[in-house]
Amino acid sequence: MSLMIVYNVCGLSGRENSSTYIKHLNSILDQNFDDKKVIFSACLISKDTFTKVYSTFRDRISYYITDQKLAVNQSFNHAVLAGIKEFGEFDGYVYMASDVKFTDDLDSLTKINNRIMREDIGIVSPEIDRDNGYYWWFGFDESEYIWDVFGRDNDFVVPLGSTANLHCAAFSNKIYKEYGRILPDVFVSYCSESSFTFLAAAVRQKFLITNDVLCNHGVHDGPHHQLDGQTQVYGAGWDLVFPGSKSIKEIVESDEAKDCGFGHEEWVPRFLDRMNVPDDKVYLMHDPEQFDDDDLSYDDRLKEFIKDNLFLSKNILDYDKIEHKFIRGL
Repeated sequence: MSLMIVYNVCGLSGRENSSTYIKHLNSILDQNFDDKKVIFSACLISKDTFTKVYSTFRDRISYYITDQKLAVNQSFNHAVLAGIKEFGEFDGYVYMASDVKFTDDLDSLTKINNRIMREDIGIVSPEIDRDNGYYWWFGFDESEYIWDVFGRDNDFVVPLGSTANLHCAAFSNKIYKEYGRILPDVFVSYCSESSFTFLAAAVRQKFLITNDVLCNHGVHDGPHHQLDGQTQVYGAGWDLVFPGSKSIKEIVESDEAKDCGFGHEEWVPRFLDRMNVPDDKVYLMHDPEQFDDDDLSYDDRLKEFIKDNLFLSKNILDYDKIEHKFIRGL
């Protein structure tokens, strides 16, 4: 049993957030789960911020640093690849945003690990207390949020075509092995999460939200409680893609997308008459006929479609050529 935990930060906002980074990293290190490697993944941060973090933890954690213009999907993926090069493959890979921390439940990582070790589970998310996206997908109003949204009796299996906002989630080694990376890196802003149930179903796994793990999101006042600022590198917006890649519209409106059962942003039809959603917002409802009774893909067409369209080819982004530094911890 082993987990790689990648804690992701970005310095483009110019804020000095080292004290919060240290607090949140400690919430990972304090966990009772021993078989873990923690990577501080930093894109475009200042030397002073790095020095403060490094002087606190030194070789207790590892460090991935890049000054290349990357959104978090790409920098996280590269940190994972660099970590695998140093340590080998893991059973699971945990994404954590800079403004997320574990609660006082010191068994949170153990509980997450127990799920990701299951052959049928590809993505595991704890419940998130704020900006979780549940309103868009499940109708839960965040202003009336009560811990225990999905009930305590069982984990919540996310229905095909739904999702939750990515603040903290574990991804299986099978997802890494099948796609060669974790996060679909065509995206540089919103909408990555829309692909998650399909990412898992294509390799015959499920996406679930735990019934007994909660993460706290947010340390600042404001509607989204962002610590480092929102999608700083390429700006915030729906369906923004990495430079040089096909547009989401081209991908979603292709015959291949429809034929293999892919879906994208399936919340849109319910909100077109409210929330100022533009009429031309790109979306695609998935075809249920392409999945079995467990909502798992019948064949490899969906997997191959995702590999070819949601993950960047080497001629657009060659991960082997990303300038970075990796400092290995114990």
